[in-house]
Amino acid sequence: MDFVNDEKFAAKVRNFAAVTNEDIEQLKELLKGLDISTELMENLIQPFGREIDFTNMSSSVDGENNG
Repeated sequence: MDFVNDEKFAAKVRNFAAVTNEDIEQLKELLKGLDISTELMENLIQPFGREIDFTNMSSSVDGENNG
């Protein structure tokens, strides 16, 4: 994450709501998880601007490729 430091992060969070230090720690962990999951999803999605290759995609809800 691109936070300068914990004190600035805490100050920004406290601008939005009255929170405890424990709340801030939980929020930091939540944001770290969100950052990681977003990066993983980004790696799974083909970039825009390129043609999508449908031959490797599943053709059923169960993930079977019947094509």
